[in-house]
Amino acid sequence: MALRNIFTPVLLLILFFFSFPVNAQDGLDKVVNPYPNGTGYVSNADDIIDEQTVLKLNLLLKPLDQRDKAQVAVVLLNSIGNQLPKDFATALLRKWGVGNRKKNNGLLVLIVKDQRRIEFEIGYGLEGVLPDMTCKRIQEGLMVPYFKKGDYNTGVVKGLELVVSIINTGIDQSLDQDHLYPEMGWIVFQDILFFLVYIMIFSWYALSEKGKYVTHANSFLWLPFLLFMPLIIVAVLSLATPVIVRWSLFLLITYCCWSIFFSFALSKVLKLGQRGDTRIQQYQNLNLVTRNIAFYVMLFPLPFLIISYIVMKSRLRKLRYEPYESPDGTGQMTLVREGRNQQLSKTEQMEEQLGSVSYDLWQGAGNAGVMKLAYANQLTKVRRCKKCRSMTATKTNSVVEQKASSTRGGLATIEYTCQVCGWIGVVKESTSRKPNRNFFKGMLAGSSSVGGSNASSSSESSSSLGSSSSSGNWGGGSSGGGGSGSSW
Repeated sequence: MALRNIFTPVLLLILFFFSFPVNAQDGLDKVVNPYPNGTGYVSNADDIIDEQTVLKLNLLLKPLDQRDKAQVAVVLLNSIGNQLPKDFATALLRKWGVGNRKKNNGLLVLIVKDQRRIEFEIGYGLEGVLPDMTCKRIQEGLMVPYFKKGDYNTGVVKGLELVVSIINTGIDQSLDQDHLYPEMGWIVFQDILFFLVYIMIFSWYALSEKGKYVTHANSFLWLPFLLFMPLIIVAVLSLATPVIVRWSLFLLITYCCWSIFFSFALSKVLKLGQRGDTRIQQYQNLNLVTRNIAFYVMLFPLPFLIISYIVMKSRLRKLRYEPYESPDGTGQMTLVREGRNQQLSKTEQMEEQLGSVSYDLWQGAGNAGVMKLAYANQLTKVRRCKKCRSMTATKTNSVVEQKASSTRGGLATIEYTCQVCGWIGVVKESTSRKPNRNFFKGMLAGSSSVGGSNASSSSESSSSLGSSSSSGNWGGGSSGGGGSGSSW
């Protein structure tokens, strides 16, 4: 009695599990295979679409099969019981062997009326031409709207026409079908509204506490969130909803995100550059950090960045050329523009000639005299002379003592000669490492070998799966479960 109490539940459990494959197999066997019967590519035993539509689909799909581009089977059923349409489609494609055995270029379109579900089951060879997102767009954009109205004829024809066009051309034309979604105008408006809100939040974050270098709490967490969250949201929405994500739109969003980031980053750098106790120090600091800003303005021409550039250039001019007050309090000083070289020494004239230092001369009112301000060129290669202390020592000779390699920098002996006093100085300077060309060659070679091995292994796997299926008169293809499904 005890043994029977133990084995009875176990036996029932075994029978329960083994009953599902049998039922599934029975369901597959009941589906009419149109290809061996010579009726074409459409299984329409439940008369969900009319005969004229079946004929149109057969004429549409036959050239693909004849040119060995793809084999497409269309199956329309009132019901498959409690089975999942995705699993049913995968099993049916493998059972029939839709697609070429070597290419695995089969596609099975399954429409289950009572479950209001459509499935695209894709063979390995078509996954690159018909990725999941493309299948989803075709279903949601061209087929589901008609299925909701009960117009299966139009929905199936329009969807398959686009599928055939994509397979023939290799171009994902679903991206260019603006008429796919009747509500596309609202979807685009939502996307634009979302992005505008994002820009407003980012701008508020970047411009808060204006004029100060702001260190927000947990700013290292906020920045990645603000930068990458829009892309993550778009990616998630594209998987869950019928959102057309064009490459151009994706690149535009990415470009705008990085534009805002550079605007934010440069605004902080520019604020730092305004530090200094005197006007000369502020000018030197600001000039140093803005020396490359013109490049970013051209690369990311956002209004905020352009305005920042204009403001900073105006600030630089003001710091350098706004009149100083005369030391004796008699009024403002004026910038000397004529005859200025006569008031500069030969050393100062040489510094200006070499571009290492530039001088501004301010003439005071009355008998205040002349104020001389020196602005050093922070990017000059001219060195300071150790004898006369002027910025007039230029490189006159260079000897390489140790050549640079891809693993370490080099060493050179540089000779400098002062153009004023004739002082000669020798210094040792390190040179930068050379780029590792073998590294890039190795990467290219490695990617080629990896690609080749993946291709061969994929081919072997596909052939194995294809040979295991009972192919009938189809090509003996198989599927790894790729594709997409939609409901209505």
